[in-house]
Amino acid sequence: MKIMWLSAAVVFGVAEIFTASLTLIWFSFGAIIAMVASSYVESIVVQIIIFGVTSTIMLIIATKCIIKKDKTYVSNTNIDAIVGKKATIKALTGKMIYGIAVLDGEEWSAAAEEDELIEPGTVVEVVRIEGVKLIVRRCKDDTEKDDDKQE
Repeated sequence: MKIMWLSAAVVFGVAEIFTASLTLIWFSFGAIIAMVASSYVESIVVQIIIFGVTSTIMLIIATKCIIKKDKTYVSNTNIDAIVGKKATIKALTGKMIYGIAVLDGEEWSAAAEEDELIEPGTVVEVVRIEGVKLIVRRCKDDTEKDDDKQE
């Protein structure tokens, strides 16, 4: 039985290499604990229960620790640098109408901050970002055009 549990531990360990999360590694540890238990307990059913219980407990504890750390994680991106920049509306945009804005030569989904329609060609200011959508408002002088941003 020890060879079976060792084989299971290796299989779970190798499978963990091909996953993006720490899930299968805990089953590998559970198999190692079951392997040790097989020296003292001959019943395969009891060994399987030991494997299942220890793997599940380790998975739950690790998940709780990872989730707790993940909540405090702050992503360091330059997305905040976009707020305050000027963009040009390419397709009709409103508060509930998602249009297109061109910012630094890139097209973004855009929505108006206020309940208004913003016509194509209007220069707007980025107020904030929600997901992958720019929330924009008209510039005070909406006659100003930025030729680089329209292209």
